[in-house]
Amino acid sequence: MSPTWVILASFVYLAILFGIAWAGDRYPLYEKRPWLRPAVYSLALAVYCSSWTFYGAVGSAVRHGWGYLPIYLGPFLLMVFFWRFLERLALAAQTQKIVSISDFMASRYERSQRLAGLVTIVALVAVVPYLALQFKAVTMSIGVFIGHEISSIIFGDPALYVAALMALFVIVFGTRQADATEHRPGLMLAIAAESLIKLVALVAVGIFAFIWLNVEKLDAVGALQTLTQHTSSMSFIGQTLLAFAAVVCLPRQFHVAIVECGDVRDIRSARWIFSLYLVLIALMVVPITMVALNVFGESSVAATTVTVDSYVLVLPLHKEQTALALLVYIGGFSAATGMMIVTSVALATMVSNDLIMPYLLRRGWAEGTRGDYSKTLLWVRRVAVFVLVMAAYGYYAGTGSETALSAYGLMAFAAVVQFAPGLIGGLSWLGASRRGVEVGLAIGSLVWAYTLLLPALANAGWFSDAWLESGPFGIAWLMPHKLFGIGSMDPLTHGTFWSLLFNTSFFLLISLIKGPSLAERLRARTFLDPYAKNRRLETMNVPGNLLVHDLLVISGRIVGEAKAAWSFESHARDRGLVLSKDLKADAEWVQFTELMLAAVVGAASARLVLGSALRGSGIEVDVIVSVLDETRQELSFNRDVLTSTLENLEQGISVVDAEMNLVAWNQRYEEYLDLPSSLLKLGQPVAEIMYFNAMRGRLRLVDSGNVTESVERRLNYMLEGSSYSALRLIQENQVIEIRGRPLPGGGYVTSYTDVTDFKRVEKELLEINMNLEQRVAERTEAAEKAQKLRSYFLTAVSHDVLQPINAARLFATALQDTDEEPEQMRHLAERVDTSLRAAEEILEGLLDISQLESGGLQAEIQVFNAQELLEDLYQQYAPSAKRRKLHLSLHMKPVYVRSDIRLLRRILQNFLANALRYTQEGRIILGGRVRGEMVEFQVWDSGQGIPQNHLEKIFDEFQRYEQSFDWGERGLGLGLSICQRISVLLDHPLAVRSEVGKGSMFSVKVPLANEEGVTKREYIQQSSTALPLAGMRVLCLDNDLEILQGMQILLGQWGVEVILATTIDDALLMMEQKPHVLLV
Repeated sequence: MSPTWVILASFVYLAILFGIAWAGDRYPLYEKRPWLRPAVYSLALAVYCSSWTFYGAVGSAVRHGWGYLPIYLGPFLLMVFFWRFLERLALAAQTQKIVSISDFMASRYERSQRLAGLVTIVALVAVVPYLALQFKAVTMSIGVFIGHEISSIIFGDPALYVAALMALFVIVFGTRQADATEHRPGLMLAIAAESLIKLVALVAVGIFAFIWLNVEKLDAVGALQTLTQHTSSMSFIGQTLLAFAAVVCLPRQFHVAIVECGDVRDIRSARWIFSLYLVLIALMVVPITMVALNVFGESSVAATTVTVDSYVLVLPLHKEQTALALLVYIGGFSAATGMMIVTSVALATMVSNDLIMPYLLRRGWAEGTRGDYSKTLLWVRRVAVFVLVMAAYGYYAGTGSETALSAYGLMAFAAVVQFAPGLIGGLSWLGASRRGVEVGLAIGSLVWAYTLLLPALANAGWFSDAWLESGPFGIAWLMPHKLFGIGSMDPLTHGTFWSLLFNTSFFLLISLIKGPSLAERLRARTFLDPYAKNRRLETMNVPGNLLVHDLLVISGRIVGEAKAAWSFESHARDRGLVLSKDLKADAEWVQFTELMLAAVVGAASARLVLGSALRGSGIEVDVIVSVLDETRQELSFNRDVLTSTLENLEQGISVVDAEMNLVAWNQRYEEYLDLPSSLLKLGQPVAEIMYFNAMRGRLRLVDSGNVTESVERRLNYMLEGSSYSALRLIQENQVIEIRGRPLPGGGYVTSYTDVTDFKRVEKELLEINMNLEQRVAERTEAAEKAQKLRSYFLTAVSHDVLQPINAARLFATALQDTDEEPEQMRHLAERVDTSLRAAEEILEGLLDISQLESGGLQAEIQVFNAQELLEDLYQQYAPSAKRRKLHLSLHMKPVYVRSDIRLLRRILQNFLANALRYTQEGRIILGGRVRGEMVEFQVWDSGQGIPQNHLEKIFDEFQRYEQSFDWGERGLGLGLSICQRISVLLDHPLAVRSEVGKGSMFSVKVPLANEEGVTKREYIQQSSTALPLAGMRVLCLDNDLEILQGMQILLGQWGVEVILATTIDDALLMMEQKPHVLLV
C-alpha cells in the first residue's frame, strides 16, 4: 500500500480520536447512561496493553513460548483475587485528593516533597524508554505496511509527526484545567475507544489465523510443542510478579485506575470486564503464533527477512488481506497512541507539581507574581508534555531499532516496581517511615540502573560494552548480569530480584530502626483504613428477607421515629427509590442504618444490633426492638442531661474516645477556639482539629515555644493517657488555660478556661512588685518561700506519719474484734507491727534531718579499709536479695578512705535498700572504683529506671518517684534526702544516672587515704551457738510503763524472765538479780 494512504489513514483516525474526546468533554454522557461510566473505566484500564502487547506479545511467544503469558497473568490475578487492594488505594486517593503516584507517596509519608521528586525522577528515567518503544512500534508497522524501510532522515520519519500530534492531543485534552483531581471524561472516552479498537483488531487477526490454521492443515501440534519448549519457569514466575506490581505502579495505570476513578464501585465492574479483556488478548496470541511458526519458521525463506515483532501485521499482508492489515495497523497505532497520551498526562502532572513548581516557589516566584497562578501552572504542564515527548523521541532515535519490543517494556516494568514496597507498606504498615521509603527507593533504583539500564544503553552503542563481560575494573562479582556471582537467572529476573531486594531491605531496616514520626503515624491512619469514611464498600452479607421497614423500626426506637422516617425517606429519594414496607434492604441500606445508629449508641453497639438481624441468628426484629426500647430511653435521658450540663459550664469542654475521635463538646469550646461548625462533628479525629488550628496559627504559645511541636506533644500525651496542662494565647488578648485528663477505660477530656482577667491581674501585681525596693522584695520572697516550705513540710510529715499510725489503729481494732484463728490474729499483729515500724522510721529520718540541719550531728572522720565496710553491707543485704531471687554481687579491692564510717554506711544502706525495693529481676552490683584521689562507691541495679525529669527531685523530702513495682515496700521519701545532707556534711559528692527500662546507678565519692592512718576496729564475732531465750533474765529500763508492760508480755511469751525498772535507781537495785541482758 502507498505510504500516502497509510499516513492518511493515521491522520483520519487521529481526527476521529479528537472528535471522540471533544464530544466526551462537551456532552454529559454518564447522567443519562450510568452504565456507561464503569464500561468506559474498564476499557480505559486496557491502556495497559500498549504496542508492546499488541505486537511484542507474538514476538515474545515465538522467542520464549508461554513466556508471553505473565504480562497478562499478573494483572489478571490482581483484578480477580486482589482487587480490594486497588479499591483501598482508590479510596485513600479520593480522600486525600491524590493526583499522581508521586503525590500518593508524598501524601502518605509526611507530605515529603523530596520523596515526591525522587518518585518523579525514577518514573521519568523508567518511562521515557517505554515511550520510545511506542515510536519504534509505529515506525515498524508503517515500514512493514509500505513494504520497505523508512528513511532515517528527520523529515521523513513518521515517528516525529506522531510525537508532535500526541503532544498536541495531550495539551488540548489533558491540560485544560489546573485542578489535576478533576476528571477528564473526554480523555477517558477516547482511551476507551482506542482499547476497543485494538481489541477488535487483534481478535479479527486471531480469528483469521485460526481459520488459516485449520483450512491449510498447518502443524498445530508442532507449534504448541515449540511454545512449551521455549518456556523458562523462573522467568515465568518472575515476570508474573513483575506485571502484578507494575499494573498499579506504572504512572499511566495509576492515573487511569486511581486518579480518573469517578466512583470506587467501578473497580468491581472492571474486575471482570478488564479481566475478560486480558483473557481475550492472551488467547488471540496463540493462533497467531502457531501460524507464524509454520509460515515464518526457521526453515522458511521469510524467517530471515521478517521481524518477529511484526508477525501480527505481516500475516494479513502475506495473504493479501489489505483491509484486515489496515485494521491491524490502526489497532497497533491505537495501542501506541493511547499509552503515549495517558503517560504524558501523568508524567506532566508529576513533573510540574513535584519538580518545576517547588523549584519556582523556593526561588520566590509566588511573591513576585500577582493574580491567578493556574494559567502559569497549565503552561508549565504543556511545556512538560512537549519536552517529555521530544525526549522519548530522542531516546528512540538514539538507541536504534535492534532491541526487541518486550525488552523495552519489561525494563520499564522493573523500574516502576521500585515504588511497590513504599506503596504496599503505606497501605498496610503503620511502622513504614519516610526515611525508609526514600533510602530504599533510591538504592533500589540505582541497582536497577546498574543491572538493566546501563547494559541496555551499552548494547545500543552509547558506550563500550566490554565491562559487561568482565565487570567494572575487572571485578567479576560486580558484573551487571552476574551480580555477586549469581548468574543462574536471566538478566531481567536478575536485575529485578537484586533491585527489589535492596529496596525492600533498606525500607524495612530503616523503618524499624528510625520509625515514623508522630505526624507520620497520624497521617497514616487514613491510608491504613480508607474504608473509615466509606463503610459502604466493606464486605457485608445481607439476608434476602431483610426489609428496609425492619431497619426503620429499629432505627426509630433509638434515634426517634420522626427523625428516622425523615432520614429513610431522604435516602430513598437520593437513590431513586420509593419507600415501602416490602422494599428489601441491600448492603447500602444496612450501612446507612449503621451510620445513623452509630451516631447515637456508638459504632460497636450499632454493629452488634444490626449483626443480629444480618446473621439470621433467630432474633426477630420485634425482640430486638423490645430489648433496645429501655436502652434508648436511658440513652436519651442521659444524653439530654449531659448536653445541658456541658452547655451550662463556663469552661469549654471536648471529649474524645479511645480512638481519639471527638464524641462530645460544648458551645464555649467552639467559641474559644473559633472553630467552624463544619469541622465539629461526631467521630471527627481530634488530630485534624488540632492541626487545623496549628496550620492557621490560632494556637500560639504564651512564651516563645513552637506551635507544631506543642501540638504534637499534646497529641502524644493524649495517646499515652498522660495528663496535660498549658496556657495558650488565642486571638490577641485572650489567654486560655487548657487542662487534659485521661478517662477510665480510654478516651480523653480537655477543659478550656478563660484566665485572661487572672493573668492580667497577675501581670499588674508583678509590675507592682518589680517597683518595690530590692531588699524588701528579697525578704518577702525569702519569707514566702520559707512559709511554703514549712507548710509543705508539715503537711507531708503529718500525712506520712499519720498514715501508718492510722493503719496500725485499724489493724489493732480488727485484732480486738476478730474471732479468727491464731494464724489470722498473728497476721493482723504483723500488719500492726509493720505500720508502727514505718512510723518509727519516718520519725528517725526526721530526727536525722533535724540533727543534720541544726548541726547537732558531728562527723567522726577516720581512715578505714573500705573493703571491710562493703563486705559488711554485702553480708547484711545478701539474704534479702536471695529471698527476692536477685543476684547481689560485690566488686571491691582493699582500699583505704577517709570518712565517717557510720555516716558513709548510712548512705550506702539507703542506696542498697532502694535498689532492692525497686528491682524486680536481674542483679544489683555493690562496688567501688578508684578515680584519681577519690574512691567512688557505686550501687547499680537493673530496675525500671527513673525518667530524667524526676532525677532532680528525688533528693527532696517526701519526693517519691512512683514505680509499678516495689515488693510492697513503699519508700518514705526521706532516705535520699538524708543521703544528700550527709554528703554535704562530709563533702562527699553524690551522683545518679538512670535509663528508663534498664536501671539506675547511685554513687558517692570519698577521699582516698593511706594505710598508715588506719583506725583499728574491733569486730565482735558472732557466736556460732546462740543462747536459748527460755530461762533468760532480761532487765528492761524505760520511763514509760506501757512500753515496759508490752515488753514483759512479748518476752514472757518466749519464756524469758522479765525484770522491770522505771528509773536508774530501780535498775541498780535490780542488778542484784544478775540479769543476762539489759534493755534500755
